[in-house]
Amino acid sequence: MVERILQVSLVQLKLPLVAVNLLVGVMLLAPGECRAQQLSRSPVIEEVVLYNGCRVLFQPNNSASTVAISAVVRVRASQETRLTAGIRQLLGLILAAPDPWPKQIGPCPPSLRLAASVNRDGVALRVECLPQDLTYALSLIRHQLFEAQIRRESFERARHQLSRTIQTNRQLPLPVAFHTVVKELYPLQAGSWPVTGSLASMSAISVEQTRQFYRDHFRPNVTVISISGNAKLATFKAKTEKLFGELLPGTKYRAGRFTPHREINAPRRLMMRGLDKSVVVTAGRAPAIGDPEYPAAVVLSVLLGSGMGSRLYQALRAEQSLAYTVEAALTPSVVCSYSYIIATCSRSDIDAVRTEIARQLVDIANNSPAEPELERAKRFAINSFLLSQQRNRNVAHYLGVFSSSDPAKGLHTYRHFSQLIAEVTGDQVRNCCAQIFRKPATVIIEAVSEPQSVANIPIDSGS
Repeated sequence: MVERILQVSLVQLKLPLVAVNLLVGVMLLAPGECRAQQLSRSPVIEEVVLYNGCRVLFQPNNSASTVAISAVVRVRASQETRLTAGIRQLLGLILAAPDPWPKQIGPCPPSLRLAASVNRDGVALRVECLPQDLTYALSLIRHQLFEAQIRRESFERARHQLSRTIQTNRQLPLPVAFHTVVKELYPLQAGSWPVTGSLASMSAISVEQTRQFYRDHFRPNVTVISISGNAKLATFKAKTEKLFGELLPGTKYRAGRFTPHREINAPRRLMMRGLDKSVVVTAGRAPAIGDPEYPAAVVLSVLLGSGMGSRLYQALRAEQSLAYTVEAALTPSVVCSYSYIIATCSRSDIDAVRTEIARQLVDIANNSPAEPELERAKRFAINSFLLSQQRNRNVAHYLGVFSSSDPAKGLHTYRHFSQLIAEVTGDQVRNCCAQIFRKPATVIIEAVSEPQSVANIPIDSGS
């Protein structure tokens, strides 16, 4: 899986990503005693819940020279409407580029880095700094998340930037494919629209609406602040209590109901001009973080399309040379969670690729994977997760993602991720495949080698 920061367009449809495919090339865990030692190392995490409901998480890393902080606000895409879709993305762009820089918190340290990311589950503000700048970093997060003034100039600049991103996405096959497959899986579902919104919503959203949305939804009781790095827990706890403890909470978020899972009888075919590769995407509704089936869904995703030893890589590339690229991934979102397989190929091989993907899914759904294949997938997933723990920014980010996605179970899943993956059985993977891809959605982007038009809007050839 690929994760990118806010400036991207497509990948907002795929965030928050699990730590399964953070690194493409990984070494397998050593067997026997070494592997047992790795699985027994649960990360040491301290948690503090302030009186206003703000959750503070700390995972120390004394060997690091920097500190990374991630503040995730659980403001879901389903809290937007179709005419305000993308408003969270606008706020992310505005908050990541303070204009003017807040003078009340002092001059910005030269080593500090500020970024934001947005997915269907929330808005994250991320800061990297030196340990001595921790107070400044936390003050900056407080100001941007809870006290920022949304200036008209900043709003217009962000709206212009996001409108250009939306226009670009309409001419790229992957954003179109992912947007379409989510609509197929979650028809009429609140939050199923692209995270970036649409040109219509960009025209409709006003600066006053953006300010009101910010005041209503950016509250400490729906915020998780996670930190990793060379800092002492007592220091971090005291600073967060002082800076965030007196903020007033807001109303609690109420999860919406999902629309019924309809039957999808045929793939959705679109044609795009000016491309040399076609795209085939097959996806199904998947469990979210905290669900009992989540570990098996992770293993299934890795087994299908992570690394050259994966099932689909072997079937589509090594054995038949049908696809240029193959990837399987899990997007365990609270809003419109899905698992997908994506392959790029020549237009003449579309049907063969689609048939082979369907054949492999049926085979796994009917027959538990063999032990060597299962063990390879579990080792890949575990080792990718452990490798992600080597960088403070990854630790802080994923600690916040897991905890904010499911406040009750997410932290447990994060703590025991390796052990949960190791305990997955072949029968669980089989059942998970049968459930996820019971009613799959398939989207095909057919490449047409004609020159692109000015507005290369996909041509729907029917389903």
